Amino acid sequence: MSMKSTKTKAFALLARKGYFSKQLRQKLTEKGYPEDEIEAVIAELTRRGWLNDQELANRYVEQQKQKGYGAKRIALQLREKAGQVEVDLGESEEALRDLIQKRYLSKLAVSRDKVIQALLRRGFSYDLIVRVLQTDE
Repeated sequence: MSMKSTKTKAFALLARKGYFSKQLRQKLTEKGYPEDEIEAVIAELTRRGWLNDQELANRYVEQQKQKGYGAKRIALQLREKAGQVEVDLGESEEALRDLIQKRYLSKLAVSRDKVIQALLRRGFSYDLIVRVLQTDE
């Protein structure tokens, strides 16, 4: 395959949605494009600003926080998608409090333990959960 076809496929993939360079590399490898061409295309796309892992990671973190996920779960998902990318994942008491108000307030009266387990699965730290639940009592 030629460098031009590798670049064309990369553009076609990026036209549909944003990809991290790790994901784009995997997609192109699965399609059978040569590794050296893939690396050259990714380097060019990054240099031109069409592939920006940092910007995409920041947007991804914000989307996941708005969906009610905690820092631990977001960090795990981000590592799988993008590899090592530096982003601020600071846990917010306010965001957790809002999530509890929206989704778990009625369940809290029935079973505090089940709510804590659900929030842990969403990626919030135990210390933060306990701190928020204590201040709300």
